[in-house]
Amino acid sequence: MIKLMLLGLLQQRDLTGYEIVQYLNLSHAESWAGIKVGSIYYALKKMDEKRLVKIQSVENVGNRSRTIYSITEKGKDFFERKLEDTLSEVDLNFPNSLYTAVTFLGELPYEKAIKAIDTHINNLEKELRIWETAETEKEKVQSKTLPNYMKALLKNGCTHIQANIKFLKEIKDLLSKEAFEVHLPPLNKIIKGEINDES
Repeated sequence: MIKLMLLGLLQQRDLTGYEIVQYLNLSHAESWAGIKVGSIYYALKKMDEKRLVKIQSVENVGNRSRTIYSITEKGKDFFERKLEDTLSEVDLNFPNSLYTAVTFLGELPYEKAIKAIDTHINNLEKELRIWETAETEKEKVQSKTLPNYMKALLKNGCTHIQANIKFLKEIKDLLSKEAFEVHLPPLNKIIKGEINDES
């Protein structure tokens, strides 16, 4: 995903690594795109080695130098293919680690489980506030209204976060009403083929 993001930005104009980091920080890319901002310079170096990007120029500013990157023709071709592939792939984007933890939730003492769920809900609510104000914040920086596709993207992100908050509140409620036991069917039934693999 990092290649797609960096090439997409460089498709717009030549940028320094620092400028790319600023754009990603502004858009909170770590939370919605899973891109670690600290890995940008390494990724640019690797993409330069693969000739997807090239160093357009190096400018000396005081004691520091600014490396300006541009996308190559090979990078443009790669970007277009990757963009098409990514748009056509199904990505259900389930919170896998959360689902795994809920599966074994009964193994935690009740108080610890409730505390962990409350912490998770609080963190999601903080993230939701960031997403809900993102439209206004971006419009302030750009001094213009966001395009409708960006508004739809932000709305979809909020919907995902709200769904996870609702799910965790439901789990918290169920935890106070019933025992959470790990459900493992008897192995002898699986071995004999009495239980369908897909169930």
